[in-house]
Amino acid sequence: MKLAMINTVNLEDNGITTFIIDNSILLAQHHISVTIVAPNRVSDTLRKKLNNNNIDIFEIPYRSKRTWKYFNTLRKYLKNESFDVVHVNGNSTTMSIELLAAFFAGVKGRIAHSHNTTTDHPKINQALRPIFEILVNGRIACNNAAGKWLFKNQNFEVIKNGIFLRNYTFSYKKRNDIRKMLHLKENDILLGHIGRFNDQKNQKYFFKIIPFLPQNYHLILVGQGMNFEKIKQEVRKRGLINRIFFTGAINNTSDYLSAMDLFLLPSIYEGQPFTLVESTASGLYNVVSSKVSMENNVADNMISISLDNPTKWKDRIEQYNFSNMRSRRQDTSNNFIEVLKDHGYDVETNAQKLIDIYSKICK
Repeated sequence: MKLAMINTVNLEDNGITTFIIDNSILLAQHHISVTIVAPNRVSDTLRKKLNNNNIDIFEIPYRSKRTWKYFNTLRKYLKNESFDVVHVNGNSTTMSIELLAAFFAGVKGRIAHSHNTTTDHPKINQALRPIFEILVNGRIACNNAAGKWLFKNQNFEVIKNGIFLRNYTFSYKKRNDIRKMLHLKENDILLGHIGRFNDQKNQKYFFKIIPFLPQNYHLILVGQGMNFEKIKQEVRKRGLINRIFFTGAINNTSDYLSAMDLFLLPSIYEGQPFTLVESTASGLYNVVSSKVSMENNVADNMISISLDNPTKWKDRIEQYNFSNMRSRRQDTSNNFIEVLKDHGYDVETNAQKLIDIYSKICK
């Protein structure tokens, strides 16, 4: 079977990319010929990783600015390579671009995968819906909320954003190493956040919380993005450089999760964030915005609070018994991993579900 796994956002540090890469690696191990189609120039590091796992890359860096050229290039490539399935990953009916290219290329399986519950282009999303419904013959979503958002009353399969769960098991050694590097004391509380620095992830919201918490409360922000320097400058301006830490892009997020005491996610909107699965596997409790679906609360470790009430965020954070949580962290991590596995967040199990979907649609 030949599969084209298409990303409608840049193939870089983001949730959709994590889904695509992790599953592509596992699918290739099941002897599926996988090519990832990216709308950007892929980093040499990522290209090497994928090639080492027998995954091909095809770059078409024109999607947003030269859509017609992107469409034609994709159509010709899909036709010449004779793919059996095209699996398009996005969050709106603009995936019609890829689905139409696949249709004209004669690809049998044309799957749309919904990864979110909103779009930045609502009018275009509405206008493209009729053609989207004609072209798509396979529907997948990261959860029910994302599926109902994109597919309305049509049936769809839920493939949750699974991870390699055991890679995120809590580690006392990793915790101590990271906290020592940050010069944190035993009674210091480390709040954490992982995500790209953009408007959706809403890192600027932390300025409404951190300055009003006791001095032993610190925050670490993991990731990079378009708003990275702006947030760093604001931290300096507010005199918070000793309380808010930045890691930039890293490849050992599990180490930093072990160092954290509580995970925060003040997103303006979300589908099914990988970060919540990762933080839960590490045995953390999560405080999230009310824009995050409660479907993510599988381990009963998530508190949802409106972004309109930063005081409530502050008060709720201070109510946690961190001493008690720390003493039970290893057991909590192990228990949460079993819960996540039971609820479909194991990427290896999910890869097999994808294979079943591909086989069914090809028939």
